[in-house]
Amino acid sequence: MSSIRLGGAICLVVLMTLAGGLSIALTSHGLWDSASRPPVSTATSLRTAALGASSAESITAPSEQTSIPVGLAPYGVAYDSGKHEVFVVNSGSDNVSVLSDSTDAVVATVAVGSAPYGVAYDSGKHEEFVANRGSANVSVISDTTDKVVATVAVGSEPFEAAYDSGKHEVFVTNDGSNSVSVISDVTDKVVATVAVGSEPNGVGYDAQKHEVFVANEQSANVSVISDETDKVAATVKVGYYPVGMAYDAGKHEVFIANEGSANMSVISDATNKVVATVGVGSYPVGVAYDSGKHNVFVANDYSSNLSVISDSTDKVVAAVAAGSYPAWVAYDPAKHTVFVTNDASGDVTVISDATPALVATTAAGTYPGAVAYDSRMHELFVTNSGSSNVSVISDLTDKVVATVPVGGNPVGVAYDPGKHEVFVANDYSGNVSVISDVTDRVVASIVVGPYPWGVACDPGKHEVFVTSTRSSSVILISDVTDKIVASVGVGTLPYGVAYDSGKDEVFVPNWDSANVSVISDVTDKVVATIGVGSGPDEVVYDSGKHELFVTNDESDNVSVISDVTDKVVATVAVGSAPNGLAYDPGKSEVFIANLVSGSVSVISDDTDQVFATVSVGLDPGWMAYDQGRHAMFVPSNGPGDNVYVISDMTPV
Repeated sequence: MSSIRLGGAICLVVLMTLAGGLSIALTSHGLWDSASRPPVSTATSLRTAALGASSAESITAPSEQTSIPVGLAPYGVAYDSGKHEVFVVNSGSDNVSVLSDSTDAVVATVAVGSAPYGVAYDSGKHEEFVANRGSANVSVISDTTDKVVATVAVGSEPFEAAYDSGKHEVFVTNDGSNSVSVISDVTDKVVATVAVGSEPNGVGYDAQKHEVFVANEQSANVSVISDETDKVAATVKVGYYPVGMAYDAGKHEVFIANEGSANMSVISDATNKVVATVGVGSYPVGVAYDSGKHNVFVANDYSSNLSVISDSTDKVVAAVAAGSYPAWVAYDPAKHTVFVTNDASGDVTVISDATPALVATTAAGTYPGAVAYDSRMHELFVTNSGSSNVSVISDLTDKVVATVPVGGNPVGVAYDPGKHEVFVANDYSGNVSVISDVTDRVVASIVVGPYPWGVACDPGKHEVFVTSTRSSSVILISDVTDKIVASVGVGTLPYGVAYDSGKDEVFVPNWDSANVSVISDVTDKVVATIGVGSGPDEVVYDSGKHELFVTNDESDNVSVISDVTDKVVATVAVGSAPNGLAYDPGKSEVFIANLVSGSVSVISDDTDQVFATVSVGLDPGWMAYDQGRHAMFVPSNGPGDNVYVISDMTPV
């Protein structure tokens, strides 16, 4: 075994020496002449070209995942929905590893035929069909006993298998005889043999059309077989060396991995025509459809990663690191995870499809700080303290659609859903600018006194709460008259402010006092004061748990306050100098911007623990959640003055 260091990562290549001194590499297709694998520089350039010219950070997800050791040279993988188990075919050790998806551990090992490759789960019989390439047969495993209950002879070099739930049949591609064997799961006998293209590999069943799609590697096409007639009904030209495939039931499309052209062909099953071509990593092989997120996962053998494709845009939305030479992929809908076999490293990578990751970066003004989401217009309003204006970003295009001049050093911002207006606190000019979201223009300017900072809207009272750091107070503005209606004294140096719709109260962190003032919007008086960490800065309301999350800038943690008891119920360690934060109601998660760490911590409100950290630019400040996009928008004062878009649905 030898090691090649590539860009800081170590890629393991399994080498064998045959008689005569010829070195060959064990790859996803078994034993290949080492000369047939492109040099490292070629593989790297193929990956770079496939991923496009956009910055790597816009598509690269964090590497939080599990790795499970299995047999030698694992290849095929299938999810058993009846047992909640994953069956992994080990082509080098002639057996199948059975993994529990609850423990991510091997619970059984089943001996099968010679050089097994593909596997398919038969949900009707609760059996696994394993294609044994070396012994030209198929092993049938009962998932009740984890034992082989039948062996079915098929064509030469069987490669992959797919279960046809409509006919209760299993379709097996025979790479060496250019055919597909059709096995009845009632009799475990071959009931038909269908001639297809040259070197058929991947196979998938389309339940809507009752058709089977077969990728013919050497013919560079896909044969479409009707399961009514067991005859080829169409042939579709695709990219070079098509191998794996997956059927997307949501879009009624078939995704084909073209190993030689480093891309995916997307076929509509209505027209049997290619409707899109998507560039991915180097030598894509296995493919799986994630029905929960409507994403397609593609294993890139030479890139040692997975490309994640959104089926709504047919674009790569993330690249996820895997093991050495990832081969085949299976989706587990019960756990919302993806299982990836790694051919060279002899393990299986388990990837969650639900962890947040950075998906886009948008340039804003100078020193972008706070951000508010306008749900009616699907726009984000970003305050730029250095350029004294507000950038308006469309969440459809991630582009700035308007720039609105406001007062000096704008900081806090909030959207008022009742008036369809945006309120901006201008720190240096001592006023609040009111922007109409219809015209993207300032329609009012309200003098509030020196150094206003945080802003929150109380839609029930039609009031806007603005913290005044110099006067240690909170100013109340009527959104009907755009006039000050009250002022409430709080602690020293109040910054953030949040409205609690469950209690009709307003929570204000006081930096120097190390506490939080609770104001009743009925009486406009402080009804409680709660001690928290050092340097409390910002606050957000979690409507699902009826809790308030407060960032403590100097103690690098977050205080969680129950609005029932007005007491701290948890303290969560996060990154360095936590500042802005936002609540994601769809995922019941809280996102924390860490100024010094240049990262975002993601806290589950079920456990009050950090379960993900997303790297962004320097000095990330406030943030806002876009429920229409399922994404968090994070302004950053780092180089480029960007707004980072974090999807709460992207896998890692």
